[in-house]
Amino acid sequence: MRERLVPAVLTPAVLIVAWQLSVWAGLFDFRYLPSPADIAISMGAQMRDGALTAAVGHTLSVTAAAGALALVVGTVFGVGLGLAPGARAWAEASIDVFRTVPAIMLIPVAVLTFGPSAGTVVVLAGYAALWPMVLNTAGAVTSVHPLQIDVARTLHLRRLATLRKIVLPASAPVWLVGARMSAILALLVTIVVEMVITPKGLGGAMVQALNALDPARMWAYAVVCGLIGTLVNLGFRAAYRALLPGHPSTIVSAPVTRAPVPALRGLLPLAAFLALWQVCGQPTSLSLPPPSQWFTALNKLMADGSLTPAIGHTLTTYLSGLALAAVVGGSVGAVIGASQPVNRALSPTLDFLAAIPGAALVPVLVLLLGPNVVSGIVAVATVVTWPIMLSTAAARRAILPVRLDVSRTIGLSPRRRWCKVVLPSLAPGMLLGMRVASSVALIIALLTDIFGSGAGIGRLLIVSQQHFDAAAAWGLLLVVGCIGYLSNVALAAATRVFSAGIRQVASAG
Repeated sequence: MRERLVPAVLTPAVLIVAWQLSVWAGLFDFRYLPSPADIAISMGAQMRDGALTAAVGHTLSVTAAAGALALVVGTVFGVGLGLAPGARAWAEASIDVFRTVPAIMLIPVAVLTFGPSAGTVVVLAGYAALWPMVLNTAGAVTSVHPLQIDVARTLHLRRLATLRKIVLPASAPVWLVGARMSAILALLVTIVVEMVITPKGLGGAMVQALNALDPARMWAYAVVCGLIGTLVNLGFRAAYRALLPGHPSTIVSAPVTRAPVPALRGLLPLAAFLALWQVCGQPTSLSLPPPSQWFTALNKLMADGSLTPAIGHTLTTYLSGLALAAVVGGSVGAVIGASQPVNRALSPTLDFLAAIPGAALVPVLVLLLGPNVVSGIVAVATVVTWPIMLSTAAARRAILPVRLDVSRTIGLSPRRRWCKVVLPSLAPGMLLGMRVASSVALIIALLTDIFGSGAGIGRLLIVSQQHFDAAAAWGLLLVVGCIGYLSNVALAAATRVFSAGIRQVASAG
């Protein structure tokens, strides 16, 4: 235990001391990069005047309400889909469209409908946190072993008793994974929405610090966000160990690895919903205009020359940031997965950095790099590197040592061993991490459009809110939904291809 604790504590301590000494020595002489001592002083000042306590209280209360909403609705919906595989096949692609739509895109419509209130933040954060619960619960229920169901039939258990005594307990491990992901996502989206629509909470406080050009105060709130995310992670791990002591706790850190390509028939419920909306929608509605008006608004944006450059800007930020994260996260993850000492030394620090909600880093990076496309790409890459890194590290640890031994025995050079054995084995894990990170990457790209470069789809979205143009907001929402869905399909297909290739190689060996 001591061998693990010492490097875990020593690594962040060395980094903090080196940071402080570098600032004192003048090596880090940046206006918007304060020293750890300045950040600590600012944090103490915020605690003394009650601003930090009020901000944390607001964010945590909204996050808890959104998480509870997602937990209840997502569990019920997920269990229903899991018990009806046919319905899931017809609805899965539509669910993928909904879950890849960033909650930030719903802000104008939600504000126009409910106003800029805490209830609006709860609804938006709950919407974002709903989908991990739905997918993980449905996947867990579907994966219950048929023999367990046969035992229930043999004992003549009723459907409700089978669900309560067999299905739900067997689904608990993966359900907890979904609960953890939903909690983290609820925290992320709560901070994002606070940054956009309200001066309250950690998000609002960070934007106020950004506008006041007070980097120490902004960094203090970012550190607090990281501490809260870390405590949420630790809380779920403790709950996992307490509720399911017989299961490995590492599963709480792992996403569901099944990544099927959604069937096109699953888009039919979405198409039917839009058709019904078109028939029943009121053309004079200020917040819910029919879909035909969305396309009219998009045509206007296209005609005035603002839509195409905005899509290009957001796509550049999104795809470039995701690609950069794949390179960095894949490389570091491979190193961590290959070395236990490195893993023990870096994992606690990486867990803390990964727990910082991505929205908290956007103002920091905008101040450091300036309001341009570079800061947007770096922000996306910084936020989504972590899931890619963790998935790649897990894939590296899963490579059987015998495969590496055989490659050495037959005389493969280190370069050829990397290209023929290691890299093909890492690709599915890296792609899975990219799929998990893609929706968050889109949120951060849109957020940098708003607070960074002042261009892209995110900027058009804020303009539509300012002009009370709900049709344009829904049209832009449709565009972003298509981008997220197509990205998800492409990554799922790539994951399936690489996984099939690895299975063929393994069977041939």
